[in-house]
Amino acid sequence: MIAALLLLTLAQSPGLPDAGEQAAPPSAPPAELLPTPPATVEADDEKPPSVEERLDKLEDELRTTRAQLKSVQLKQSWLSHAGLTVSGYFDFGFFFVGGDGSGVRPDLRGDVTRYKGQLLSSWVLVGDPLSTTINSRGDVADTGNSRAIRFDPIKSGGRPTFLVNAVNLGLLGSLTKDLTFVAAIDFLIRDRNITNPSASVGDYFELKLAYGRYQLGFDWGHFDFYAGKIESVLGVEYRAQDSDTRLTVTPSLICRYTCGRPVGVRANGYFFSDKLHASLSIANGSNVIEGFTFSNDAVDFNRFKTVSGKLAVVLPVGSGLELGASGAYGPQDRQPNDSVEQWHYGFHALANLGDFSVATEFVTGRAQGSSGGQSVPCGASPCLFYRGAYALVGWHATPWLQPYARLDWRTAQHRFGDFYAYESYVVRGTLGVKVQPAPHVIFKAEYTVIDETWPYDFEDNVFTSSLVLTF
Repeated sequence: MIAALLLLTLAQSPGLPDAGEQAAPPSAPPAELLPTPPATVEADDEKPPSVEERLDKLEDELRTTRAQLKSVQLKQSWLSHAGLTVSGYFDFGFFFVGGDGSGVRPDLRGDVTRYKGQLLSSWVLVGDPLSTTINSRGDVADTGNSRAIRFDPIKSGGRPTFLVNAVNLGLLGSLTKDLTFVAAIDFLIRDRNITNPSASVGDYFELKLAYGRYQLGFDWGHFDFYAGKIESVLGVEYRAQDSDTRLTVTPSLICRYTCGRPVGVRANGYFFSDKLHASLSIANGSNVIEGFTFSNDAVDFNRFKTVSGKLAVVLPVGSGLELGASGAYGPQDRQPNDSVEQWHYGFHALANLGDFSVATEFVTGRAQGSSGGQSVPCGASPCLFYRGAYALVGWHATPWLQPYARLDWRTAQHRFGDFYAYESYVVRGTLGVKVQPAPHVIFKAEYTVIDETWPYDFEDNVFTSSLVLTF
């Protein structure tokens, strides 16, 4: 009875359709309750590239890549053929120089009488401004009171110090079988005072060599032709003057006249199985080193050039005894008058006798100078007369140990009008040792006693050392 009543109530409910009727769809919700559809993005006007266009673009890129690859391959092939070699060294040292570090003093006592009444005694200098060298470059510990040598990048003031002497980079390119290119650059780390920029030079670099060489051979001899910033012709010390090749730490007193690298052309001839050598060069300036008063190389001051020559013979003594003579003649550097002359000549000997190597040179020269119509001698351009020599002996005690000894001397008179005058009479004695414990490691140390023989001596002895790492 109760179940029948429930069935009747459900059948009459308005929310349920009759079993024989189809259910009506639900009514849609109000429009404000519907979610907002996303904004329609307008289609791009440009059509996507066709397959043919994409293929054409890929072919263009492929052609460009192939051209770039071919260019790289050609460069690699040229470099391989050229045989480009990079070399160099790192030179680090420690030095101590007595006194104020310089090799000159003013003649305050008036011992040099020839300039009395012409120059103040403080402008007459005794000694040698380049005698207190502390590395292979020939840098001095301090220029002190020097009036001729004003470039003073170290300024040690007599204080012991460590110094990165140089970082060297060398390039050797074999352009063809007979044509090569050589360049060498020194990078110098020097003090810079940011509070007084004019007081310190700071870091700088020096182009030491830059030349092309062409070799021409015959059955009876061969020739080497050079053009650029070339090696000297005078003597033999220039052949091994850099840190990695020099036996000693420091150069001789006469290296300033023979170790320069002028700009010009040079020809070397070798005959009779290299037993006879001949050299001839024509250059802007002399064979004097850069930084010295009597040199210029970058651009010549004169119309006429400096001509230098050398003749040497190798005799069958020991492993070879070389005897030679060399000389140079041209206008005096750093003045424009071609009639003002500068000349040098000298003799050398080089030998290897068993475990000993011996080198000796003598050189003398004059820069004529000019008064230029002035009453003061050498007032328009400075005058110089000098002579000097050295003897160097090295002993190959072991393959890695080489003690050495050197004796050198120099006399010179140098005047520049009423600005200054030098009287130099210097003798030096050097003892040192070169140690090479590994192929790329060289250590050298030496002590030099300097004696100013006239008019008086002063303290300026030098201890210096050099650690050279080559690559």
